[in-house]
Amino acid sequence: MGISNDMKKLCEDIASANDVRVKAIGVLVKDTHKMLKGFQAEHKEMAANLRGELAKGEEKRLKGEDQRLKDFRVMMANIQKFVSDLDKEVSAMIERFQKEHKTMADKLKENAVELRENLEKGEADRLKTFNDMMGNIHQDINQIETYVANKLKEFSDAHAGMSEELKKMLANYVADMVKATKKLMGDIQKRQKERTAEVADLNAEVADLLETFKTEREKMAANWQALTAKMAKRRGIMPKVETEVKVRPVEKAIEEAVEEVEVEEAPPEISLEDRVLEFIEKHPEGVRVGNMEEPLGVARMRLGVIAKTLLKEGKVRKEEKMYFPL
Repeated sequence: MGISNDMKKLCEDIASANDVRVKAIGVLVKDTHKMLKGFQAEHKEMAANLRGELAKGEEKRLKGEDQRLKDFRVMMANIQKFVSDLDKEVSAMIERFQKEHKTMADKLKENAVELRENLEKGEADRLKTFNDMMGNIHQDINQIETYVANKLKEFSDAHAGMSEELKKMLANYVADMVKATKKLMGDIQKRQKERTAEVADLNAEVADLLETFKTEREKMAANWQALTAKMAKRRGIMPKVETEVKVRPVEKAIEEAVEEVEVEEAPPEISLEDRVLEFIEKHPEGVRVGNMEEPLGVARMRLGVIAKTLLKEGKVRKEEKMYFPL
């Protein structure tokens, strides 16, 4: 009984669903027919509009074609008129050119005849003048030859007496040259001795500078070792003392000394630079680097470096070995 009721209910549901679907399909068919009718109406309206626009466009095109045809005819008439005027102008120009050409040809013929006559007359005159000139040249040549022969004879007669005098003049010239050469060599030797003395003085000054630098470096090394020992003592660390002194070239030692002065003692150099500048400004008559060593209590090497720095910065000027304030 339960199964038959279920089957009956299922059949009723299927029939009900089928009715719903049929109704929905009917509504969809109506809507589709309505849409197709609207589309056909719109299509007819659009076709009518297109036919109207096409008719208007054709009418406008025909009107524009007539106007273009009129404009073209006017333009062709203007072109024909321009060509006709140009033809007349060219014909008149050619006629005028022919007349001027004929006039010019006649004038050239007259000028040619006159020029030929003048050339023939001028050629005769030039030939006569040339013959006269050649006669004068031959006469001048004969006179020159005679004059040269006479002068050669006079020179031959005077040559014997002039030879002795020329020999004496040559001997005196050679003696003067030898004397001047000896004097020049003496001057050169004297300047060479002076330069040798200057080089010796310069070497002595360099040696003094190196000795001063060596002393200053030893003092700095001793102060540094004392400072290192004091700092190590405070920290409770025994300092390492170098027992061997390495010998280095002078150039390398100077470079290292300059680097140490510039790097390790950079902060005090600012005030020392001001002191050096002030000392130079107080001596307008000029001062050497060695003259500043004792008053300022600074090594000559450091003073030389600072003075060169001031010179590069344009704060002082230098003439030979003297520094002057600006």
